[in-house]
Amino acid sequence: MLDINKYKGIIFDLDGTLVNSMVAHARAWEQTCNRFDIPYDKEWLDQLGGMPSRKVTLEILKRYNLSIDPQLITTDKVANFEAIEYKGDVIPNIYAILKQQHKLKKIGIGTGAQAKHAHGILATTDIPSLIDTIVTSDDVDNHKPNPDTFLKVAEQLDLDPTDCVVFEDTLIGQYAATAAGMDCYMVESGEITAFIPAY
Repeated sequence: MLDINKYKGIIFDLDGTLVNSMVAHARAWEQTCNRFDIPYDKEWLDQLGGMPSRKVTLEILKRYNLSIDPQLITTDKVANFEAIEYKGDVIPNIYAILKQQHKLKKIGIGTGAQAKHAHGILATTDIPSLIDTIVTSDDVDNHKPNPDTFLKVAEQLDLDPTDCVVFEDTLIGQYAATAAGMDCYMVESGEITAFIPAY
């Protein structure tokens, strides 16, 4: 199923694709929802993976028609996430692709995480030594499902978007890859489950 010979670059999402840190994000959101008496819908929140926390907060407020100060919710969720010491292991099958390919292709990460969180997660792994660049939510104005994150990674890799393939675990991420004109492999529970061509 996996055929990446034709690409010059690979772009990996981080949370839920390379590192199993979505569990920590889910726990942090559950704590915040409980604190503010907001319904906690894990399946729905998982589909917002790839969005920065402040954007997820706005989606929550809109869905439940709430008038809570979004900054309070975002600050609480981020504090909960930062308090979780163990944020997850590398996801073996996808990490193996990174290890196999890092000397053969240009490699980047395009994540919806804040820079400090992304670098904090990566610091517990050897992934930083295997990639050429990382673009976080701090580096773009328009986040996934907009294409800007992946387009900026391609630009920093000095590659045309069509020469890159993306590995993603959420629909929002897949929409961003497609909008960027990039083929995309979907990852679910650590396994590649689908190939979505750009065109």
